Amino acid sequence: MDGPRPGDSSGVEPVGVRRMSTGEPQEVLERLRRHLQERGTACELEGLASRYLHTQDADLGGRILGALLARDGRFEVRNGLVRLIRIPDPYEAEEVERVPFAVVDFETNGMVPERAIEIGLACFEGGEEVEAFETLLDPGTPVAPFVQRLTGIVPADLAGRPTFGAVWPELEQRLRGRVLVAHNLAFDRRVLLQELERLGLGEPLGEPAFCTLRFARKLIPREEGRDLDALAERFGYEFSARHRALDDARAAGRILYRLV
Repeated sequence: MDGPRPGDSSGVEPVGVRRMSTGEPQEVLERLRRHLQERGTACELEGLASRYLHTQDADLGGRILGALLARDGRFEVRNGLVRLIRIPDPYEAEEVERVPFAVVDFETNGMVPERAIEIGLACFEGGEEVEAFETLLDPGTPVAPFVQRLTGIVPADLAGRPTFGAVWPELEQRLRGRVLVAHNLAFDRRVLLQELERLGLGEPLGEPAFCTLRFARKLIPREEGRDLDALAERFGYEFSARHRALDDARAAGRILYRLV
């Protein structure tokens, strides 16, 4: 969060409230959502502010968190309490074979600020891939050497490629009406939301979402491995280009149907 804090007209950062980096508010809200979901009941706003904003000023922290929550339709703040608003899931009673999935994977620059350098999207229905989308992106930043080694994507590959803003309308069209899926959804959703934030957009998708990594952790012992490589080996999926966005998305999609 940049600029003066609420209630601080001097422009000086209040004592006891640390400044959050770009994208961090979304991470805080996601952790808070999981906390409320696990508790199954409303929680005090100021207590949540102390826990998730690490503030020593309960009143100021409550106002800051309240402002964040007011922009997110998943939460309701009333009488100093925060509760989750249950969003109806249109797929709740559907058999998995009838649910349309959009499996997404991002490769990023490995730098600060974090930027997407490749998007892969594989859409599945009835256990079969019905549509795919992939593109490299020009992040306008360097690419960390370890990312270049891991993915094989070098800066020359990104020169002249479209920006995220240029491809977002096409990507949004493919995401709309489908359940968003990723292996480590917290990471891929964070990258997506950070890119949308730079475009001045909020979270436009109200679709349900599913994390194959979190689901695998419930089903498979830790020692047997739950990362994408371990699951691909377990279910007999062979990568054609590991650590490239579309191939990783396709792997996550195939793994999804084996898990459910």
